[in-house]
Amino acid sequence: MQRTVLVALALVALPLSAAAQGLAGGAAGFNVQRRVYHQGAVYEQTGVWYGASGSALLGPVRLGLSGLFGSLGGGGPQAPDLTIRATAVTLHFAVAPWVLVGAQAEARRFEADAGVTSWRLIGANVRLEPGLGLAGLTGLADVSVLPASSVSGGPSLKMAMQATVGVGFAPAGSHLGFRLGYRFERYDISASGTSPERYEQFRGIVVEAGIRLGR
Repeated sequence: MQRTVLVALALVALPLSAAAQGLAGGAAGFNVQRRVYHQGAVYEQTGVWYGASGSALLGPVRLGLSGLFGSLGGGGPQAPDLTIRATAVTLHFAVAPWVLVGAQAEARRFEADAGVTSWRLIGANVRLEPGLGLAGLTGLADVSVLPASSVSGGPSLKMAMQATVGVGFAPAGSHLGFRLGYRFERYDISASGTSPERYEQFRGIVVEAGIRLGR
């Protein structure tokens, strides 16, 4: 799915970049903690993930692409070390200057010594970016509910939710912008065979820096 998403975006990137009223790109770091609740026990892993993103604005429509990669470790034999790679596409419509509503599709791949598990997450997203009363300072509330999600190489997902809250700052007269936020993700994973349900959380601080061109 990740390769298909990248190819699809490449096919629309040239006409979008020619007609877009605004282009943006950036990089991010996510200091993440993973908590797994399984059979009455809690396993924790930590790691650092890195990401990059880009978006094109055409009238009230915003098309975005983001990628994420990193690792998780320290959970002991019940939570083996993982590497992760994810690609997400979003399509938003601005119902107000600081209110975006739309759809999100994400492919997330977890690789461990025991094998590979892939998640496909699809659902709705709402993103709020209000001004906070000071020049260049904005808030952020970004929430995704992803009910049409599935798993390859593992049990199915019953619930998937992602949320980020934070603040951003863009200096006057500059194309640069910075954002600091807290990200929380929750996934409920169905029972499979003799294995009961389990619950996973990903949470931590996200730091972003980016550049914006156009309006």
